[in-house]
Parts: sequence; structure tokens; C-alpha cells
Amino acid sequence: MRRTPAALAVLAVTVTSAFCVLAAPGPPAAAAPAAARVAAAVRAPGAVRAAATEAGIAAGTVRLTSYNICGNMCSGPAYDAKRRIAAVAAEADPAVWGAEQLFLQEVCEHQYEALLDRLGPLGYGGFYSATLPPGNPAICAGHAYGNAVLVRGPVSDTADLDLTVGGEREPITVPCALSSLSDRPTWSCSVHLYWDDGTLAVPEADRLAEQARKWLDDGFAVVLGGDFNHSPRTATLSRFYLPERGDGAHGSFIEADESDPEFFDPAVCPPASTSACRSGETTFGAKKLDYLFLSAPHFRAASADALPLDTKVSDHNLLRVSATAT
Repeated sequence: MRRTPAALAVLAVTVTSAFCVLAAPGPPAAAAPAAARVAAAVRAPGAVRAAATEAGIAAGTVRLTSYNICGNMCSGPAYDAKRRIAAVAAEADPAVWGAEQLFLQEVCEHQYEALLDRLGPLGYGGFYSATLPPGNPAICAGHAYGNAVLVRGPVSDTADLDLTVGGEREPITVPCALSSLSDRPTWSCSVHLYWDDGTLAVPEADRLAEQARKWLDDGFAVVLGGDFNHSPRTATLSRFYLPERGDGAHGSFIEADESDPEFFDPAVCPPASTSACRSGETTFGAKKLDYLFLSAPHFRAASADALPLDTKVSDHNLLRVSATAT
């Protein structure tokens, strides 16, 4: 994991660049959980929270969007660059969806900057992680290429997780941002695992799950959204699903689309007797590759909807998610 200076600071001391606490001399106090120490720093401004209320979004409800925007490969004449930026930016509009967080994969850096230009004035911040550097005119017109996470409200910390195990054609990095989600300090990460038979993706997933577990142990909520590049019942995804979902699952998360019986495999999860299944609506042709995992202790009643494919923007479906914070 490559951590930013701010990330190192927040785990090392209770004073970060986001806030400072001055204490009078006296006996040392018992250490508070890391999440409690940073809670005040990641509260979203009242005006930002009010926007969701005005849009009729119930208190405690979180709305999220994950989208592999195919920013480099989908750049030919059949695609519309302006439409791509507009489609993503619209997800933040309460009249459209009102996503508090957006998890984006295959993003050119100039596309991320264009989104920040639009969403920054609305109170959004973000973090970008380049997997390929700038300078190659054949990739993103010479700009860097990678993944991004955008969140509504202040970003108090960031982490750049390096999941690369060796043998990948490009580094596998995951940008994560610490912010407030339903008034809880939450690490949110945009995930793009390797596209193989699992040989490399499984150990990458192990590294991601290990870091997520450390954050959970420190009292943070965790949200992992993105293109995991593997189907629900594979070993790669077993690292995230709760054990009761079967097939060797041993994770700590609910998946946003696991409770929709319309997409259950009846041979494995009979809808009449199953409340959740390692399944979900397809997001890439006939496959489900895109997921939104939410830490089970902090969220419930999640649901997801894969929007119709916009062939002017990407080869993936945009995934919208709603959940209730506990």
C-alpha cells in the first residue's frame, strides 16, 4: 500500500492536516478507536447533507454509483467524450440519483479533472490513482490512466493501495478516500482487479480484503466499489461475501445486488427459501463483473440496479446502489 503523507499521519497520531486538537497537560487519556479520532474531521457540511433531504432521500439512506467508464479503450468515433463526463456528473444530481460517492474505473486523468471541475463546486472531493503514467499518446491521448473515487464532503485522508502481485500487464492500484458517509468515517475504494482466470486476481483480492479488515478493526466503515473482473461465485469474490453466502465465502461485506431474487440461480439459491445469493444483474454483456460491497456491521437493506448500457459512453453498465446505514 502506498500511503499519502496525510494517510501516514492519521494512523500515526491524532493530529492530522484536517484538524488539530489541543489538550491541556494532564494524565494521558485512553486511546480512542481510530475511527472515533477522525470522526469530526470527516463530517459533511450541513448544506451538503441538506441537498439529499430536499431531494426526498430518507435520513440514513446512502446512494452510490460504480461505473467502469472505459475512458481509454472506448475513445473511438462511436463514443462521445462529452457525453461520458456528463453522464457521470449527472449521477451526483439529486434530481437524477444523488450519489454521495462515485467509484470509477478505467479513467483518464484529464477525465477525472473534468469531473472535479464540475462536482467540486457542489462539495465533492476525490482521489485519483494512475496505473499507467502519462506520456504515451496511444493511451488517454498522452494523459495518465487509472481509477478514481469521488465523495461528497471533505476528504480527510487518502490511501493508494498497491495490489500488484507480479505478472500483471499493468499495476493494480486502488484509490481510497476517507470521508463521512451517513455521519460515519468511511474508507471508500474504487476497485479494478486483474482480468485473468483468478491466478493473480485472488491474491490481489486477498491484499484488498486484508486492508479492509484492518480498517474495520479500527472502527471505520468500508465501501468497495468497482470492476472486480470476476463472477460472483468465483474464488476472487469469496474474499468479500459473508460466510453465510456459501461457496467458501469468508468476507465481511454485503453486496448490493445479492438480495434481488430476480437474478438468483434457482439451482443454488431457490428464491422461496433464500434471502441473499452470490448473484446479481449483469453489468458486462452476460456477466456480472461490477460490484458494490458495503461493510456488514454498518449497512443493511442494500439494493442495486444496472442501468441500460449506454453504448456512447462505455462497454459496462452503470451500477446504482442504495443502502441504509445502521
